[in-house]
Amino acid sequence: MITRRVRRVFEFLEKNRVDAAVTFSPADIFYFTGVFASSCAIFFRNGRAALFANSMYSEIFPKAKPLAELKKIKARRLVIEPQKISHKEAARLKMFGGVGRIVPVDNFFSKIRAVKERGEIEKISQAQRISREILKNLRIREGETEIEIFQKISGAIAKRSDGASFSPIVAFGRNSSRPHHIPTNRKFKRGDIALLDIGVKISGYCADLTRIKGLFNIRKPLIGAYKAVVEARNRALAEIKEGTRIGMADEIIREFLEKKGFGGNILHSSGHGVGIEIHEWPPISGGVREEFRAGMVFALEPGLYFRGIGGVRIEDVFMVESGGVRRL
Repeated sequence: MITRRVRRVFEFLEKNRVDAAVTFSPADIFYFTGVFASSCAIFFRNGRAALFANSMYSEIFPKAKPLAELKKIKARRLVIEPQKISHKEAARLKMFGGVGRIVPVDNFFSKIRAVKERGEIEKISQAQRISREILKNLRIREGETEIEIFQKISGAIAKRSDGASFSPIVAFGRNSSRPHHIPTNRKFKRGDIALLDIGVKISGYCADLTRIKGLFNIRKPLIGAYKAVVEARNRALAEIKEGTRIGMADEIIREFLEKKGFGGNILHSSGHGVGIEIHEWPPISGGVREEFRAGMVFALEPGLYFRGIGGVRIEDVFMVESGGVRRL
């Protein structure tokens, strides 16, 4: 168990005035142990963390308690993160005789993981660098299909990393109007743009990167939309620093794009946290009241989409510092 990370849980528990917490999330298990594992749980109480594991992990976690013994835990008030616990797991906990009250705390473990350590930031930075190099070296020839380019990207990811953070998005021409387009047999032709969204994983940490190939082919209204997206993102980045309200970044981007006449072409929030999972807390969306903290890592990805025409999006990953942000 990684002691310094366990300590952060008890700091949060003290703030919430509860005596215990439990997580079943494989991503949380990895955060605290360095191993991805399902059918496991970590129980936090009295300054100690106890790992309960399925018997299939007996060699990996020789000191873990059998998962069946989780029902013996005792806690007056037990914190769970509702976003990460299944209905079945929650129902099981309610049946445990030693648990007085289940206390759902939104994003409890996610907020602990949101502030990254130096080693985590180095891994995300490496993953981002490799992702940029893959797209920089990618060549799309006239007549190649989205599926063929998807396969090229997937092959490069397999060679240079531990795998993909998510299934790469490859969208040519008007298909780029779909933010989560699934590659098809559409061929790249003269005058097309190609929207590419990829990310690799390095030592358990994700990257997220969106670029547009063929910008010299861009036509109205996409040329104006692209310029607006770039400026909107730059305006938001100029305001983000430790202590800035997280939701403000999304609000700055939306307000600018709406003033430019693109309000009806915004289909998603402006970004999300990045780390062990490709989408982590915090969401970069309006209404989020919490503040950025130094060490938070997030993707900023404003986009504009025009049905039947195409779409534009640019995305990089940034880290919050005391005086601003740094691109990873």
